[in-house]
Amino acid sequence: MLVDERLPSLRRSPFDTIAGMSLTVTEFEEQHIDSAARLLAARQVADRRREPSLSAAFESPEALPPMLEKLLQQSKGNGVIALRNGEPAGYMIASPVLPAPAQLIAQFFPPRAMNVPYEGHAVAPTEDASLYRDLYASLAGKWVSAGYFEHFVNVPAQDAGACEAWNSLGFGRELTCVIREVDEPVIGVPAPGQSSTEVHRAGEEDIAVIEALADALWVHHTGSPIFTPFMRDTQESERELSLELMKAPANAHFVAYRDSEPLGMNTFMKQGFLPPLLPAEECTYLWQGIVYGHARGGGIGRTLLAHAMDWARDQGYRLCVLHFYSANISGGSFWLGNGFRPLEYRLRRHVDERIAWAGR
Repeated sequence: MLVDERLPSLRRSPFDTIAGMSLTVTEFEEQHIDSAARLLAARQVADRRREPSLSAAFESPEALPPMLEKLLQQSKGNGVIALRNGEPAGYMIASPVLPAPAQLIAQFFPPRAMNVPYEGHAVAPTEDASLYRDLYASLAGKWVSAGYFEHFVNVPAQDAGACEAWNSLGFGRELTCVIREVDEPVIGVPAPGQSSTEVHRAGEEDIAVIEALADALWVHHTGSPIFTPFMRDTQESERELSLELMKAPANAHFVAYRDSEPLGMNTFMKQGFLPPLLPAEECTYLWQGIVYGHARGGGIGRTLLAHAMDWARDQGYRLCVLHFYSANISGGSFWLGNGFRPLEYRLRRHVDERIAWAGR
């Protein structure tokens, strides 16, 4: 879909140099990788002061070029770098997301989106976070002209300046990534003998139980005020993932039962969907956490979590990470009330599609 010819600001090439107040924004190329690595390493230093669980290894610029090279290859030309008086001031690299309807990723991204990942942006410590506005502005026109109306960015949750810059552009919080130490106790777990809940590790023979609980989680997300569509075309892909995970001892599926009735589960995958600047080898990823609605409020969720954290500690993990929809009131309250703290926000902006044809 092309932009109306009466919209010259969107017809302009996204890489026409934007200059002003000694600032130049231009296309990101391979020659800029080392400069971007220094900017990202400096951001990591600041981020680790606010969240010590991040990896100290990525405070070194030498550790970052492979990550940025991979991102640049995926970007298909959707990257810019800002120079102030010839010195790197900030960068941004995005990638198009075009999931097939039956792929599990289609549950998390609309059919045509642009995504700026956690490692895909940084500004120099001497710069104001409002520089993100200029970086985004230099790319967004190209995206809209090409029919990409869904824009995503992943930002450190404790970086108030970056969050404010993106909020000012119309981005709102969609997903919250949280983290906790596995050694931290889960408060309020019923004492042994005071609960009839039993937790068992599921195997491939329990796939029907796992699928039913997973479906309940997706259905929960369709309700108010979350309103996330349940894309049933992805169920076969999710089933294949669950079976694959069950083959590896580093992953686990725990199901809570009462009187032989399954009531909830926690499923884990090694590393999973971690923000890339964490110490991945020390992390386990909680992929699915659900208790059936009729069974909530009786301590089943805390019992499951406590059992899972004991397992994670025995496996040698130090940290547990998960995502929840920010509009998930009950889920967010549970995780934040049981030792998890925000690490990363996925922010989303939907551009009104009528910009492609409406006149001014």
